[in-house]
Amino acid sequence: MELDRLITFFSTNPSARLLRANQAAYIVYFLNQHFKTNGNLATPNTELVQSLKGFLEHIHETEPEVLRDNAETYLNQWSTGETRWLRRYYDSQHADSVFQLTPHSEDVLTFLTDVTDHSLGFVGTESRFTRILETLSDIVIRGSADRERRLSYLQAERDRIEEEIQSIESGEIVSTHSSTAIRERFSDVISDLISLQGDFRAVEESFKSITRDVQKQQSEAVDTRGQILGSALAAEDRLKDEDQGASFQAFFKMLLSQSKQDELEKMIRQLDELDELASQTEGKSRVKGMIGNLSKEAARVQQTTRRLNATLRRLLDSRISTTRLRLATVLREIHSAAVRQAELQPEAEIEVFTEIDLFNGMERPFWQTPIQFEAIELKQEEPNAAERLNVFQRLAEMQRLDWDTMRSNIKSQIDFNERVTLPDLLNIFPPDNEPLEILGYIQLAYDGGHEVDENEFDLISIDTPMGIQDFEIPRVVYLSETERLERVHRRATDE
Repeated sequence: MELDRLITFFSTNPSARLLRANQAAYIVYFLNQHFKTNGNLATPNTELVQSLKGFLEHIHETEPEVLRDNAETYLNQWSTGETRWLRRYYDSQHADSVFQLTPHSEDVLTFLTDVTDHSLGFVGTESRFTRILETLSDIVIRGSADRERRLSYLQAERDRIEEEIQSIESGEIVSTHSSTAIRERFSDVISDLISLQGDFRAVEESFKSITRDVQKQQSEAVDTRGQILGSALAAEDRLKDEDQGASFQAFFKMLLSQSKQDELEKMIRQLDELDELASQTEGKSRVKGMIGNLSKEAARVQQTTRRLNATLRRLLDSRISTTRLRLATVLREIHSAAVRQAELQPEAEIEVFTEIDLFNGMERPFWQTPIQFEAIELKQEEPNAAERLNVFQRLAEMQRLDWDTMRSNIKSQIDFNERVTLPDLLNIFPPDNEPLEILGYIQLAYDGGHEVDENEFDLISIDTPMGIQDFEIPRVVYLSETERLERVHRRATDE
């Protein structure tokens, strides 16, 4: 480490500012709980405001002087200026702005989790040293094309495996890791998993940087389309060929492997059988949500890649290119005229038209028949007090939908099932709010990218206060993260 770089880091880097913030402990705790512990990759503004309000109310019960501003103020501070602990943006799936962690916040959470995660207990020196040896051995053996070395290694492994098989078959005691070794290795797994989730931000930022460069070159109208396109493709190729991009592509293929997923899910289920990990509830929860969370992270990177492809397609559109060149010509003419007049004293006052009415004939809408309103004769009607009371009673009985519980119901089924239909879900979790809750489940399917076929219908029967009622609803199928990721990948490939 160089002193100049350390001085620059602590004075300018958002990660250092977060660590040195006056109430850093509370900020880091909230960001970790909401985005990491609860598995939220990106959160709409309204949801994050409510979550932060709840956190602040809980803190103020015991520490009223901590974080006294309102939630909206803090979110604005954390996502603007020199902090940049949250990224705020808009997308097509939400009407509101959306927040997600920045790479700077990911670095801080990874660092602090590694240093202070007391729930995992300790630093496993033995397990880490063993992993170092295994990794070095793997590099030496599989990094070389030496046939003799590879054969010698495989034969030694074969002898070791045969010896262990014979030992077990003969009735000898099966050797296992000690309790300490099991907890050490599990601690290393959680640490690596947290670091892996943070690495996605760096890959996503690399693709975004390429997109921004293309848009900047296009707006400046200096280079030709071919030059801009060649620069973008070269940058993308470099990213894919570099260690970071190549590693991500290999990971993405592995994530889509059904056999790898089945193997991983089997191992995760077997963790509950180990008494040594009985107290590691938070760690096991992280591992159980690993496939879904990693799928979400990978889908975000794929979405960024699609935006880059869309930018390149717009670049190749000849009509947009013509407009860009015409705009560049006009701007150059304005600049040249300004330069010529810069040193000349105007003979008279210059009148500048700042509001010019431009009209395009193609903007004129087609003629439409004026709306005809039906005249309704108003009649005096005596209000029915009993009916009025009945209506207000029904209004008072209506309950708000518990969106968090409904999302949790969906997640509990798709975590271990590739596809779950809405009727099957309602059989497991009967609706409390009758038809309104069914509409809520359909809305969650739209928002979450699940399958909703409006041309096919399912018939469901719900027990209501008025008796059993049948409802015809669109065909809704909730998909696991793997299925949705494959759909995203197929769409990106088709594009």
